[in-house]
Amino acid sequence: MSRIKNLEKAIIELLKKSTIGLTTSDIAEKLGVSRLTIMKYLQALKGRGLIIDRKVGAYKLWILKNTLERKRRLISRRLACVLASVFAKIFTQDTETVAFNVGRNLAKEFIRRYPEDYSLIEKVPRSPFEKIALVIEFISEDLRAEGFEIEENRGIVRLKGLLCEDNVASNSLMNLIAGAIVGFLEVETGKDPKIANTKVTKSNEEFEVLFEIILNETT
Repeated sequence: MSRIKNLEKAIIELLKKSTIGLTTSDIAEKLGVSRLTIMKYLQALKGRGLIIDRKVGAYKLWILKNTLERKRRLISRRLACVLASVFAKIFTQDTETVAFNVGRNLAKEFIRRYPEDYSLIEKVPRSPFEKIALVIEFISEDLRAEGFEIEENRGIVRLKGLLCEDNVASNSLMNLIAGAIVGFLEVETGKDPKIANTKVTKSNEEFEVLFEIILNETT
């Protein structure tokens, strides 16, 4: 029994130090235990509500539940929708461009002001598209995100969940998010990201937004 408790404690302490979360293989390697053994303990801890898992692209990350709840929802959906609605009222026909540029600069300024938070993301051995999806999951409310690299310098970021109650504010918010994605990818890759295509569908109250992004070489 003591071995079980010791290993569970070691897993929890390891996850405490990793804001972004760790894969099963990461944990097994760091603790020097087989992946199969670690998986059994992770499932037990998950069953007791102490940890949760999040799928990021092809990977599953394990995260302490209280860490996730403390770190995420930095931006409430209501506040984001109010901001998006104000953009639409003030800038009217220029709303899409303004919202995009604000999102782009917000992402870059956040990274500049809080490099310690960015460094945690920077160290994650995932594609840039998976990383920005992970960031969106952490800071947003009621949005689920996935990122995929479909070929070199081209990828997809897919969002699912609730946006705003009206379409005008939702559209403004989508442009804000698109800008933030581009701003993050600029810093992360040193390239010139472009949104090549955006597809939006809505079922009941939930939106699904798919951004196709190309990473161009800077000139």
